[in-house]
Amino acid sequence: MAKGGSDINEFFLIRQAQKGNTDALESLITNYYPIIFAFIARRTGNHELAKDLTQDTFLRLVNGIGGYKPTGKFANYLFTIAVNVCHDYYRKNRILFEDVDMDSLPAENVSALPLEHLEDNLVLRDLIEKLPDMQKEVLLLRFFHDLKIKDIAKITNTSIPTVKSRLRQGLGKLRKMMDL
Repeated sequence: MAKGGSDINEFFLIRQAQKGNTDALESLITNYYPIIFAFIARRTGNHELAKDLTQDTFLRLVNGIGGYKPTGKFANYLFTIAVNVCHDYYRKNRILFEDVDMDSLPAENVSALPLEHLEDNLVLRDLIEKLPDMQKEVLLLRFFHDLKIKDIAKITNTSIPTVKSRLRQGLGKLRKMMDL
């Protein structure tokens, strides 16, 4: 769970929420709201929009909790919903971003990026905002939410090699923007 509960307690809350227990559903929402909001706020760069999209994410959870099958981490399920809500918003509002040709960017020295204190590095956060959505999502999930590549692949409904490629491309673009 997001705030340190046990997996058994989380499983119990999910089962109770599926049976219509609103207190259990509220507990799940309360536990996961901060991390989902943080992801969406970083993803959109807009605090007010993030509030709306986070609300949409949890509304989808409420409407779909009955069909949830605990085959993986519940947090990954919520991140998947959040990613889809963001995609739907951008698709509906026709906000498209051009992708840079990655063949022209070198991949070496990507490890020189100062990612260990990413949360506190405002310059780096601003640069991440300039990345195409697919790369931004992967970087945010990996470095802000410390998710594994295989989990990111499930959340974004892509393959592990695609996630690795987007990660490498995003890091390469950041490196180039920072002139490292």
